[in-house]
Amino acid sequence: MAESTPVKIDIKDGRYLHIQWSDGNDSMLLLANLRKSCPCAGCLAEKLNKSASYIPLLSSVQSQLKNIKTVGTYAVQLIWQDGHDTGIYTYEKLREGKY
Repeated sequence: MAESTPVKIDIKDGRYLHIQWSDGNDSMLLLANLRKSCPCAGCLAEKLNKSASYIPLLSSVQSQLKNIKTVGTYAVQLIWQDGHDTGIYTYEKLREGKY
């Protein structure tokens, strides 16, 4: 069975990343949650150095997207308004809602 891939990615209501998948399904992912779950090495290290109860607080600028770029055939790079752009979000995890 072939994996589903995005056919369209856009922003809805300024708060959600909306993905239409090749199998006809849709995903609506809250931008603030995507930013808090940034998979880049810097953000992961920051989380590891905090206590288990650490919850990152974000300004409105930090959870607004400036741009979305595809990375090969497996992921997207989300570029945030504050300039943070090192997180690579795989289609597999986006589809599973794991961010």
